[in-house]
Amino acid sequence: MPEKNPPSPEEIQKEFEEFVRKKFGGKVQIISQGMDFQDSMPEDHHEKDADIDVPEERKTFDLNFDLTPKEVKAYLDRFIIKQDEAKKALAIAVCDHYNQVAATYDGDEKASIDDYSKQNVLILGPTGVGKTYMIKQIAKLIGVPFVKADATRFSETGYMGANVDDLVRDLVHQAGDDVKMAQFGIVYLDEADKLAVPKQLYGRDVSGRGVQLGMLKLMEETEVDLRSGNDPASQMQAMIEFQKKGKVEKQIINTKHILFIVSGAFTGLDKIINRRLNKKAIGFKSSKNSQSVHDQILHEAITQDFIDFGFEPEFVGRLPVRVACDHLQAEDLYQILKNSEGSVIKQYVAAFHAYGIDAEFTDDALTEIARLAESEKTGARALMTLCEKILRDYKFELPSTGITKLQINKELVEHPAKVLRELLSQPNVNFHKNLYKKISMFEENFARQHGMTIEFSEEARDEICTSSSEAKQPVCDFLSNILNSYEYGLKLVQQNTGQKHFLFDAEVVRNPRQSLERIIRDSYESASKKPEEELPDA
Repeated sequence: MPEKNPPSPEEIQKEFEEFVRKKFGGKVQIISQGMDFQDSMPEDHHEKDADIDVPEERKTFDLNFDLTPKEVKAYLDRFIIKQDEAKKALAIAVCDHYNQVAATYDGDEKASIDDYSKQNVLILGPTGVGKTYMIKQIAKLIGVPFVKADATRFSETGYMGANVDDLVRDLVHQAGDDVKMAQFGIVYLDEADKLAVPKQLYGRDVSGRGVQLGMLKLMEETEVDLRSGNDPASQMQAMIEFQKKGKVEKQIINTKHILFIVSGAFTGLDKIINRRLNKKAIGFKSSKNSQSVHDQILHEAITQDFIDFGFEPEFVGRLPVRVACDHLQAEDLYQILKNSEGSVIKQYVAAFHAYGIDAEFTDDALTEIARLAESEKTGARALMTLCEKILRDYKFELPSTGITKLQINKELVEHPAKVLRELLSQPNVNFHKNLYKKISMFEENFARQHGMTIEFSEEARDEICTSSSEAKQPVCDFLSNILNSYEYGLKLVQQNTGQKHFLFDAEVVRNPRQSLERIIRDSYESASKKPEEELPDA
């Protein structure tokens, strides 16, 4: 009896889906995730993810790590304003970590420590002070993959919600499926304070304490299976591999050299620290000074404070490096706008430049934006919010005018609508500049499609701009509507006179049908006046 050929991958997938439908009905849905049915690629061939954020100078991690803490902080100073203690602590932790990684792979017994405790980091600080930005820039500097997630996304293994192991799988994805590169990456877990469990809570907490316990093995050293047991696509790939090879090779990544950084606002932690220190910092100073005192108190946090806050002792113990970020005052926000290489001002200058407008922010405008942003109490995030609110109508109106320069000063920041009205009311503003470009585009398209050139006079162009605006139609749509039969009429004119170029006046725009009839009639009259010898033979 001939041997039966094994089923194709498509047949296996179809059978698997049919089995799931019979077993679970409509309660479980199979979602295709682009499974690769081809043979595995060579280990050194990986298509890099286009979204991986790495700088040109360090596209990949170099095991010959040669950065010093001062160099790392100097690099961060280019992008992050203030937070000197946080930048210093992070620079030291990062250098210690990657020096140990380099020594381990280099075989340097003196530099390598067998029982090395990983320098995982805990960052405290309010929103918008630069926590995420600092970690991103460090990852770019070193050239390692970076993944960020919110702690509220996860639940304990076996319960509804994402598994903390998915953080490591995401890291591999960000590394373009290069496991060797991913093992040196950085995992950043934000809103970690949401994992804290109140002491009065009884029973199982799968999204708080359960996630803390799940993170323990990851932050130290463990092996993570890259094929999730709860992922149907992963199970399908395992079935296909078994059909091809007769076995399933386990794909794992070791977390020993992955650096974990967690952060959160930790609202209420200051009260716990105050009770321990027996201090009452809030209430006897001005609000500005109270904020300064609050920031200083967070620098005093110790392990017991985090335990009292609701963290497991083992979880806190895996985070030996702890730093606190301070609130940003108006002066700090001004410095971000003025001097940071990541300033949002550069984004707005570039946005206006794309329309041929040179935008300039004066110092008094930056000062006022910073002052308003401080009152938002969302840190540097408020800078984008305010700039968008102030300049939204300018970005909408000005690209359609002939304005080429825009000075953004304090008066504009304080009264954006008033200044815009005054700007648009200037007699030398050509509102039709952008519309003229669209008219020229219509003329070019007409020539390409019909082999004849049309040209609108200056008066006709002004009439098109006015009429299309009144009709609330884009210029090209408006012209297509009023000239919808002109190609046939003009071809008739071409046959009568040989004319290939037509100049249209404003009357064509106002009365297109009558104008075309006149043009055709004139062409017949012109043809009838030709000398007899020029007429074609009967």
